[in-house]
Amino acid sequence: MKSIRRRSVACILSLILLCSGLLAACHAQSDRSEGTASMSVDSASGESGAMDTVNGAKPEELMEESTTGLGGNAGGVDSGTRPTDGEKLIENLYYKIETLQFEDSVEKVQNLYEELGGYVQESSVEGISGQHLRCAHYVLRIPQEKVSQFQGRTSELGNVLRVDTNVQNVTDTYYDIEARLKSLRTQEERLLALLEESGSLEDIIQLEQALSDVTYEIEKLTGTLRNYDSLIEYTTVTIDLQEVTKETEVSQAPVTLGERMSAQFHSTMTGLGALGEAALIFLVGSLPVLFLLAILCLVVFLIVRRITRSHKKKREPRPEEPFTKPNEDFHNHQE
Repeated sequence: MKSIRRRSVACILSLILLCSGLLAACHAQSDRSEGTASMSVDSASGESGAMDTVNGAKPEELMEESTTGLGGNAGGVDSGTRPTDGEKLIENLYYKIETLQFEDSVEKVQNLYEELGGYVQESSVEGISGQHLRCAHYVLRIPQEKVSQFQGRTSELGNVLRVDTNVQNVTDTYYDIEARLKSLRTQEERLLALLEESGSLEDIIQLEQALSDVTYEIEKLTGTLRNYDSLIEYTTVTIDLQEVTKETEVSQAPVTLGERMSAQFHSTMTGLGALGEAALIFLVGSLPVLFLLAILCLVVFLIVRRITRSHKKKREPRPEEPFTKPNEDFHNHQE
């Protein structure tokens, strides 16, 4: 009995020692895991949030880390950090102008934008002098601070019939792109630092690919901002210049019954006058053709008349000679 009890006690002690050893081993492994994780976090924080590819991190994750570092607004701007140095406005102006002196107006357009420090983005002139009414189309870029001067001098170009103004506010989009560009540049610096520290070929290939993507995005956003700056600093002014023989009268809209009747009568008389002028111009311009047509019609008429008379003569019976009897002629001869 005593030997059995001793064996039981020895078995129990052995099991207790075995369990204690297993628990100690598990605890040590857990400590090593936590230590490794702590080292990874410390290494990441020491690189300003950059990921160490040597410790198993992927370069593609750097994009998410950079965007989340902007106050949780990926690719955007927080309302508290938005600059307040002014609104970003893109202004477009359109003018429809008619003129009696086409060459003079074209020269004034060129002198005006050169004097204000602008330039021509697009221009075209249609028509030939002395044959048809001509027209010109201009797309000008005028400095923003000189736009008011340009607007005050448009009446020098001719009779202004129409003015359109369009202003687009791109402030939010502009600052969003700036924030995104700043994030990408920070990401580029981190990738360059990791590329210098990396030693394995696989890590170098991944980092270079990520760096190429970031560089492409930086160049694209930089070009977009440069285009925005140009549109903001220079107002786009479109001018349609039309040559006319008579300027359009610009008057106030009639209000009373008498004014409306007078306006309608004036409009009707103007229309009749324009119709008469058009008919006179058509007749005078078509005189050579009308003269040839008149001669042709006269020739055809004479030919038809002659043919008609010829047929008429053929259809008429010939006159018969008077008939005398033979006895009467003989009797008359004897007498």
